[in-house]
Amino acid sequence: MTTTQRVLAVLATTGLAVSVLGTGSASAATKGKIYISNNCGSAVSTTIHRTNGSMIAGTGAAPAGSYFGYPVDPGTYEVRVPAGNRNVKILDLGGKAHSVIVKAC
Repeated sequence: MTTTQRVLAVLATTGLAVSVLGTGSASAATKGKIYISNNCGSAVSTTIHRTNGSMIAGTGAAPAGSYFGYPVDPGTYEVRVPAGNRNVKILDLGGKAHSVIVKAC
């Protein structure tokens, strides 16, 4: 198991996010992504916030079955979904793009 795989496995088991993906090679300028999967069966409000509380992305009514993604710099963010607020950390994995998927419900 590579170091990257170990880091991703630890994050997945600590409950920081429902699913964590390493998405392959990337340059230092590449951002990670936070994805929100609306599996609720109806439209819901989904937002992504910086740790200071400012909203950087979101929608008041993400349609049922939608998959919303937003590019972000490495750091910690709060994702607000009907299932509850989730703190997620986008890691700088040394040239690898990092993404997190959060289920809305």
